[in-house]
Amino acid sequence: MILSESVTLKPRYQPQASDTCIEVEIIQFNLWRQMPPAKRLALASAATRGCRQLALSGIKKRNPQLDSIYLKQEFIKATLGQEFIKIAQLLETKLVMQDPIWLAAKIGNILDTLSIPYYVGGSIASSAHGEPRSTQDADIAISIRKEQTQSLIQAMQSEFYISDIAVEDAVRGRSSSFNVIHLKTAIKADIYLIKPDREYEQSQLDRRQQFYPDDRPELTFYICSPEDIILQKLICYRMSRFQSDKQWRDILGVMKLQADSLDRAYLQHWSSQLNIASEIDRAFSESGLN
Repeated sequence: MILSESVTLKPRYQPQASDTCIEVEIIQFNLWRQMPPAKRLALASAATRGCRQLALSGIKKRNPQLDSIYLKQEFIKATLGQEFIKIAQLLETKLVMQDPIWLAAKIGNILDTLSIPYYVGGSIASSAHGEPRSTQDADIAISIRKEQTQSLIQAMQSEFYISDIAVEDAVRGRSSSFNVIHLKTAIKADIYLIKPDREYEQSQLDRRQQFYPDDRPELTFYICSPEDIILQKLICYRMSRFQSDKQWRDILGVMKLQADSLDRAYLQHWSSQLNIASEIDRAFSESGLN
């Protein structure tokens, strides 16, 4: 298989993985580009469920004597971490297999009902706008007022583990986020608070897009724009001291797929404001856009 003569790669173009044939990668991105975001997220969902199912099957094979409670406990250890088995509520229900994309839609519906603006970011957003991949949890940014906190807790507490103290700390500015865990599926969502006085955070909210799969309208939710997930991932990459290959691969995946449709002026403006200008330039080069 060879590249079409019309395809000219820039000198600094980098493949998504060292063992990836560039010709095959170009074809793969062309196929993904022809898909709607819902189809790309369906691929990510299938990959995530597959990983979770493999983890569960491995636990069952190693421990055939475990009952449903201890089976879920071992699954929580493997997917969330040892510290989460201390949450008794998580062990009171039989494990149901789902994925973070389903969870994002479920939480999005709750937030819409409470008139709390939000958008989904993280690897769900990068899979919708770029290379689909599995993900462990959902990242959701919300714009919540103090008087809405109790309504949110009450709306979630029957199906989720949610800490009143953690929510209060985030709302009062003592922390930047809190976690919720869906009790039956043991999937975690990281909830980040949007500060109204931070211009870039508000910009992301203003530019959110509605994700609406025609075949599964119950999975409708708001997602951040391609440009904003690139910038978010660049910030995370910087926070990792430029060591996170996963973040960098997500960045290049979105840029390669979105290509000329990206708002370069927006990316250049905010990368300068956020002190990641050199990283955005590198990303443009390695994705073949410079």
